[in-house]
Amino acid sequence: SPDRDGAPALEMVDVVKRFGSGTTEVRALTDVSLAVATGEVVAVMGPSGCGKSTLLHLAGGLEDPTAGQVRVAGLDVPQMPPAQRAALRRTDVGYVFQRLNLVVTLTALENVMLPLELEGVRTREARACAREALATVGLTDHLDRFPDDFSGGQQQRIAVARALAGRRRLVLADEPTGALDTVTGDQVIEL
Repeated sequence: SPDRDGAPALEMVDVVKRFGSGTTEVRALTDVSLAVATGEVVAVMGPSGCGKSTLLHLAGGLEDPTAGQVRVAGLDVPQMPPAQRAALRRTDVGYVFQRLNLVVTLTALENVMLPLELEGVRTREARACAREALATVGLTDHLDRFPDDFSGGQQQRIAVARALAGRRRLVLADEPTGALDTVTGDQVIEL
């Protein structure tokens, strides 16, 4: 097994991602290679449709590359069985989706607790960790309310808190400050 602590947080080698085939084939990514060290912040920029979200989906194990290698903390993500991949996302990879993906039937606090509890963290510890993550993004009140009771910007902060809760090796964010004002957006980027 690889030395996870010495490995890059994210490594991609000659990654290709194609959708469709023949005349309808679209190459979303062509020969992408990168290594992101622990503690390093990388921004992927480009016009709409250039493959930014696809790159993040591959990095988080949500999709497989057509060719090439994707490793998170030294682990070969495309080779993992689905259950192991899901466990990696619960413990090592925090993800802020463009569409937030908050569970509407869970409170703000429960949404942030969810990945921790799924991994077996005791409820009391998960609650404390979730409260700390929510406070970090400036949310300390009304945590017993449901996502629809919050503004779009507040929902975005709940999603960011969920991605930051626990000991993440890698945080992947797809436009994490899109619904936030400049000051709050700057704070989220700093986190």
